[in-house]
This record gives sequence, structure tokens and C-alpha cells, in this order.
Amino acid sequence: MLGLTWAIWILNALLQWVLVAVVFWKNRWRQHAAFAIYIAYCACKTSLLIWLGLYHRASYLYVNWGLRLMGLPLMIAVLLEVFARVFRPYSTLPKGTLLKFKIALGILVLLTACAAFYFPGTEHRSLWSAILVANRSASIIFCGAFAFTAIASYYFGIPWQTRTYGIGAGFLLFMSVDLFTSSLMASYGTLAVRSLDSLSMFAYTLALITWVTYFAKPDVALHTPTLEEMMRLQTALDYSSKKVESCDGAE
Repeated sequence: MLGLTWAIWILNALLQWVLVAVVFWKNRWRQHAAFAIYIAYCACKTSLLIWLGLYHRASYLYVNWGLRLMGLPLMIAVLLEVFARVFRPYSTLPKGTLLKFKIALGILVLLTACAAFYFPGTEHRSLWSAILVANRSASIIFCGAFAFTAIASYYFGIPWQTRTYGIGAGFLLFMSVDLFTSSLMASYGTLAVRSLDSLSMFAYTLALITWVTYFAKPDVALHTPTLEEMMRLQTALDYSSKKVESCDGAE
């Protein structure tokens, strides 16, 4: 199992540098600056962690979690970049679209905070428990946010061939697996689920392959949503509002 983990780890490092080369060589960074900075940071981080794993294992764990926390603002920037491209132009969106997105995101953050408070984990060391819960909380928020933009992409009729769709799909793929593994780690401890490291790393491998594929080929231009697509989105928004109102009425 250890040999498999190292093989996937080295493969991910190589794929990250390949992706960095493709993004900058083909000037894809101009349209996706936040993603370009994020993946360059990840490539440097993975290379550093491999070196630490070989020669300075005592400091590996501290540096690993520290770099993970430092990477969260970059992931937020990528999410905002994807969100801006999916929901452009804002003026043509059905009334209440952005408000309902903010409400849904606020509810997601509130539920995440409740989960962190009521299920703090079983690690005896408070520092590691806090880090594991923070990682799990971030995974919940990012999964929910990228899932919402994926649903919006469907209603806007955004083709799956677009680069923005590929970025979101890659994040949703590995973040959903990371949510699964981080939740188990927070609940049962890192030693109990160490065997899941390869699963999480392999999900990231698939995400990297997805991104390399999308950035290597020419992008498909985004189109302005048609009236039919706007009506579909409005119908979906109205349906969610009616469901909430029916629940309130039943009470």
C-alpha cells in the first residue's frame, strides 16, 4: 500500500507540472488566472512535500497541514472565478438568482459550523482535531458551492466541453472524495483510515487528468443564456421557493 501511495504521489506531481506547463505555454492563464496560480502553488507544494517525505519526515505533517490551510484562499479565488464565468452576465439572470445562491451558501456555512461544533472529532490532540475538522468543513463548503455552480451550468446550457465546466468538474470530483476521507478522519482518527490516502490521491489524479485534457484543447466559447434556458432556471427557482413555502405552511 505504501508503494502504491508513493507511485500515485509522484504521478500527481508530474501531472501538476505538466498542467502548469500547458496552462502557461498555451497562455490559458490569461482567462483563468486564479486557477493558474492555484495549480502552480500545488505543484510547488507537492514537490516540497515529496522532498520532506524522503529527507525530513519529522516536519512533514506540520508542513503538509500548514500548506493546506494556506491553499484555502487560492481555492476560494478559483471558486469565485468559476462562479463569475458561469453567472455572467448578471443583469440577464432571473430575479432572485444571486440572492438565493447567497442564501444557500449561508445555510451551507451554518450547517458546516454546526457539524464542526457538534461533531468535533475523536483525536486526542486538540491541534490535530481542529485541523481535521477545518479540512472537513472546507470540503463541505467547496463541494456544496461547486455542486451549485454545476447545477447552474446545466440550467444555463453551458456545454460540458467548456474549460470552466472542466475546472468545476475536476474540483467536484476530488473534493467529494476528500470530504468522504476527511469526515472519516475527523470521526475515527488519522490512523484508523490511513489506508484511504491512496483513494483520495487517486481522485486527485483523475481531476488532474481532467484539467490537462481541458486546458490542452481549444476552449468552447460560452454563449449568452437563451430565453428558454432562463425560463428553466426561473422554474427551478420558483420550485424551490414553493417547497420552502409549503414546508412553512405545513408547520
